[in-house]
Amino acid sequence: MTSATGQERRDSFHEAVARAAKLSTLAEPGAPPFHLKLVGHDGTLRNPEYSVEIEVWWAAPDTWRRTINSPAFTQIAIQNGARYYESNSAPFLPYWLDELIQGSVDPIPVAALANVSAGEDRPGCGNWEVAHGSGDEKFSSYASVCFNPDGTARQIFTEPMGLQLAAYEEFGTKRIARQLTVWPGDRSEVTARVTVLEALEKARHSGSGTPISSLFDVPQDTGLGSRVRFVSVLESALAPSDLAARPPLNWPSSYTFPVSGAIALRVQIDREGNIRGNPWAISKNQAINAGAVAQIKNWKFKPYVVDGSPVQVVTTLLVPFHLKYEPLGANGKEFPPISFEDHMRKYRALSDLRAEGGGPFHLSASFALAGGRVGKYEETWQSSDEWERQVELDGAVLRETRTRGNTATKSDGDTHRQAEMQVVMSGTRDRFPDLRTFQEADWGNSAVSERNVYPPEGADSSEPTLIRSARGAVDANNHPTSGQAYWFDSVGLLRANFAERMTVVNSNFAPSGTKQVPRRIEVFIDKLPVAVITVIAIEAR
Repeated sequence: MTSATGQERRDSFHEAVARAAKLSTLAEPGAPPFHLKLVGHDGTLRNPEYSVEIEVWWAAPDTWRRTINSPAFTQIAIQNGARYYESNSAPFLPYWLDELIQGSVDPIPVAALANVSAGEDRPGCGNWEVAHGSGDEKFSSYASVCFNPDGTARQIFTEPMGLQLAAYEEFGTKRIARQLTVWPGDRSEVTARVTVLEALEKARHSGSGTPISSLFDVPQDTGLGSRVRFVSVLESALAPSDLAARPPLNWPSSYTFPVSGAIALRVQIDREGNIRGNPWAISKNQAINAGAVAQIKNWKFKPYVVDGSPVQVVTTLLVPFHLKYEPLGANGKEFPPISFEDHMRKYRALSDLRAEGGGPFHLSASFALAGGRVGKYEETWQSSDEWERQVELDGAVLRETRTRGNTATKSDGDTHRQAEMQVVMSGTRDRFPDLRTFQEADWGNSAVSERNVYPPEGADSSEPTLIRSARGAVDANNHPTSGQAYWFDSVGLLRANFAERMTVVNSNFAPSGTKQVPRRIEVFIDKLPVAVITVIAIEAR
C-alpha cells in the first residue's frame, strides 16, 4: 500500500467516525433536550448482578439528571450549571455500566480514535493493531470499528471499549441504536434496550416522582470532583501504593510456547487504587493468562488524581514472564525448549528437499498397498511454483502439475483407484499448518516414545524420546484422533505427522546431498496400515 493510499484510508476512516458520531450522538451542544430509559440484563449466564435500568433527562451539556438502578451499583447524578450532586450506593462504578451510559448518549469515542490508522481488511470496517511490548517480546491485539450502510456504527471493539449497536430508529434528525450489547468480562453478555426515547418536554416526572420543573434542582453541591468516572491512562502514569503492593507473579511450568515474553493485562482500578471488575489478558501464550489475572487482582496502586480528586482508571499493564519448559509426559526428563515453529524451521534445513533455496530434483519411489497391489510414485521439482507429481497404480495415473503458480490435477484410467492414489501422494508431504494462520500457543508439546508414532494398540509406558507438537484430541492410548500432530526426534528429524485421520511415519533416513531424507514412509488411516512407500532414488537435476 502506497503512502498516499494509506493516507486516503486513514482519512476515510476518520470521516466515517465523524459521520457516525454526527448521526448518533444525543448529548451534544445544541442538541434537542431528551428523556431516555435503558433496560438491560445478562442473556448468557443469567447473572442478576448484570441487570440494570438507566434513565437520563438531558437539557444541555451542563444541565442533566441520571439515575442508575442495578444490584451492582445505584446512582443519582444531577448537574445544573456549576452545581453538581452525586449519590452512589458503592464507591466503584463498574466499567460495563459506564459503557452502557456512554453508548446510549455518546457512543462514538471520537477523541480516542483520533490518532488511529485503520485499514479496511473487512468491508465496512476500520481495523488496526494495538501493539504491546517491544523488540522480540512485541505482540499485538486487534481493534475495529464497523459501520452500517447508512453510516451508523455497528460495533466498536477498541481499547478500552467493547460495544455492539443494533436496532437503529430515527429520533428527530438522529439515528439512535435501540439495542446495545457489552461484555463485563466473565463470559456474560449484557444486552440493553432503549424502552423510552422522547423529547424532554413530553416527560412528566422522574422515576422518583420528581416533576419536570424540579428535575435539575441540586439538593446539595457535592462538587464536580466528587463524580465517579473513568479515565484511560498509560501504565507509566501509575505507581504502586508500596513495594509490597506489586509482588512478582508466580509462573507455572509450560508445555506451550513461548516460554518467555510479556503479558498485557487490561484492568480497571478504583479510586483507592484497587483492581476491580474482571481483568482480561492477552499474550502469545494463552495458557498463562488466567493464572496471571488471578494474581494481579491483589495488586494495589496509589490513587490516580485528576483536578485534585481521585478517579477510576482503565489501563493496560505489561508484565514480563519466564516459564520453565516441561512437555506433557516428560516424567522428570528434561528436553530443550524448542518451539514447534523452530522444529519446523530445523526440519526444513535438515530434511526438506522442497524447502526454499533447495535445488531441482527428481524422486522415484515404489509403493505397496495393504491388499498387496504395487505401484510407482515420481516427482520432478524445479521450484515451489514449478513441479509435477505422478502416481501409477494398475494402469491408472494420477498427476498433479504446478506451472507458474497454478495447480492442475488430471487422472487417467480407473477412477476407483483415485482415493488410494491420493493417499500415496499425501504420504509424501509433511502437511505442516498454514503459517499465515499459525499461532504457536495453539500447539501443546508432549514427550512420547518412538512407539507413539504408530497408532498404538495399548497404552505406551516406554521412555519418552520424541517431542510431539499437536492440537486436538487423543484416545486412551495417547494417539491423536483429531486436529494435527507432528513428532520430532532429538536431531530435529520429522518422524511422523497426523492430520485428517491419517498418520504418516518416516524412517530409514539417508543422505541426499546436504539433506537427511526418509526412504521408508508408512501410511495409516486410523489404526489400519494402508501403504508403504519406498524411495528408490533422488537425483539432482
